[in-house]
Amino acid sequence: MAYPHELTVRRRTLLSAGLVAGTLATTGLLGAAAPAAAAEDVLPGSGSNGFTEAGLPINHGQGGSWTVTPTGFAGIASHGRDGTTGGAGGRLVHASTPDQLRGFAKSDEPLVVILHGELIFAQYEKLTVTSNKSFLGAGGGAAVVNAGFKLVNVANVVFRNFTVRDSYIPGDFVGKRPDNDRDGIQMDTSTHVWVDHMHFTRLGDGLVDIRKDCDNVTLSWNVFSDHNKALGEGWTQNVVTRLTLHHNWIRNTHQRNASLDNTAASHVYNNYLENISSYGMLGRNAALLLVEGNYFRDVRNPLHHQGPGGELLARNNTFEECTGNTGEERGEAFKPPYSYDLTPTMALPALVRAFGGPLGGTMPALRKVITVALDGTGDYSSIRAAIGAIPPKNPAAVTVLVHPGIYHEPAVIWGDRRNVTLAGATGNASDVILTNSEGVTLLVAADGSTLRDLTITSDSPQPGHVLLTTGKDVTRSNVTVLNGTAG
Repeated sequence: MAYPHELTVRRRTLLSAGLVAGTLATTGLLGAAAPAAAAEDVLPGSGSNGFTEAGLPINHGQGGSWTVTPTGFAGIASHGRDGTTGGAGGRLVHASTPDQLRGFAKSDEPLVVILHGELIFAQYEKLTVTSNKSFLGAGGGAAVVNAGFKLVNVANVVFRNFTVRDSYIPGDFVGKRPDNDRDGIQMDTSTHVWVDHMHFTRLGDGLVDIRKDCDNVTLSWNVFSDHNKALGEGWTQNVVTRLTLHHNWIRNTHQRNASLDNTAASHVYNNYLENISSYGMLGRNAALLLVEGNYFRDVRNPLHHQGPGGELLARNNTFEECTGNTGEERGEAFKPPYSYDLTPTMALPALVRAFGGPLGGTMPALRKVITVALDGTGDYSSIRAAIGAIPPKNPAAVTVLVHPGIYHEPAVIWGDRRNVTLAGATGNASDVILTNSEGVTLLVAADGSTLRDLTITSDSPQPGHVLLTTGKDVTRSNVTVLNGTAG
């Protein structure tokens, strides 16, 4: 089978990114389109890294988001390795079916695996990954659907340029069902892992879980969206993990953005967080955090450290329309043992929106009607996912039509979604129930919103609001509020 390898480099619309092109141009961050990887871009002595064959762009200039090697802890020498190269130097193979991907992932030999198209798994599974592997999406549109990756006691793995999506169990937003350990990537006691230009969305438990004494991990230029728990690190009392998070775009999530527990060093720089409803970045216990040059927009409790021990050094971060904790410093944290360039914080949202995630982009196209159903017959199975499918500052009205069922999740109509109607599909308010275990069940922050034919409640009676409206000109029709108040 022949595979096309033409380079597909997209330049996303800067107006939709929220900043005009001049903002990037004046910072020097918007250069010419990135050229394809050339022979001289291959690491000396490592053989082919597969970037040319997968059609990945490479740009070494300022603001160029596609690099040959990782910046951060994944790129430094440790544990007997000089850095992270994945399967470079091994066989280059192609996967266009779940069976092919499964077999390559668990193979004992070093491999560069190029993924083509959408690989859809009939039943969810977490693929066993062995050491010395690269997984590269070919051009735009590569995706792994209803599956994830598990790394246990392995080293030297690269993930680049594809989407991992849609293993969500309808109704289990919290992710606590015994059959719902449906992470996009799970790492246990693994070292030298580079996750770059990926998109993780609408999964089960965590989008990416870095657990049990991992080390030398870099997550860069990824998009994490439309989910409860984005990124978690910890599940151990040992303070060994060293982690770099840079130029990631985290949007429309609830918690763990990221949650960093007992990390020996977490360097969190130049990330863009927006529309987050529980908390943003959280250091726990003995974690050492350096948090710099990040942009938080409409984030509840954007930055905090809790528990005994640990240190937080926060500098040059921007907080826009945020509420709650913004990072009380404690100690001096650490000095990163590698070089890196900071993007000017005010240019960060446009840059990450333009170049974060896989080729082809991650922003949805505008639709007038989006359907939600728990039985899989709708466009999405959660209200949060449906709201995430509305482009920010949408130019036309959108109706989110919710089919009968009990939707157990905290839902938000964000302030940058305009003229959204959230409506039950049957016209009977008792058919569509929105509920939550604690706090506000539905927050309506967008102007011109309409609520219709819904029941909004809580799992148990509470003294506060279950429905909270902060947007202007919000109308309600046939909306029942139970086990709390509306305000």
